[in-house]
Amino acid sequence: MSVTLQVSMGELERLASRIGALGNLDTRPLMDEAGALLESQTRRRIDEEKTAPDGTPWEPWSESYAASRHHGQSLLNASGALLDSIAYAVGIGGDHVEWGSNLVYAAAHNFGLDMSLVGSRRRITIPAREYLGLSVENEEDLAALVDDFIDRQMEALQ
Repeated sequence: MSVTLQVSMGELERLASRIGALGNLDTRPLMDEAGALLESQTRRRIDEEKTAPDGTPWEPWSESYAASRHHGQSLLNASGALLDSIAYAVGIGGDHVEWGSNLVYAAAHNFGLDMSLVGSRRRITIPAREYLGLSVENEEDLAALVDDFIDRQMEALQ
């Protein structure tokens, strides 16, 4: 009695061909999907979560500043301008995506600001309230998005 094992390289060659075809993919659609997800995650962080990507809660307003705010205003969302300015752009080559805000004061809120006004004894301090970046959950969402994209591409190659 004997057992025979026979290996056929045909299926491996077909798989290698499909994997090779993935190397030539137009990644613009993936970057567009990723940009939309990143924009959504950032807007949620500003509007609802009020935490840095690492989960650290943002520093609250000072008592005096809080007294000057109106009903419905919250950290980084007084007029809605910052929230509305969050956008993404896919790079020309389609191999990367950038997201953020083009508002002049956006970086001051994300990184913080501590400066003295010229010709004055006043000091302006804005604590960092990081809203750009990726949380662990955000990274997991992006990984799932990429996996889904690759699965769709592999199905299309069959």
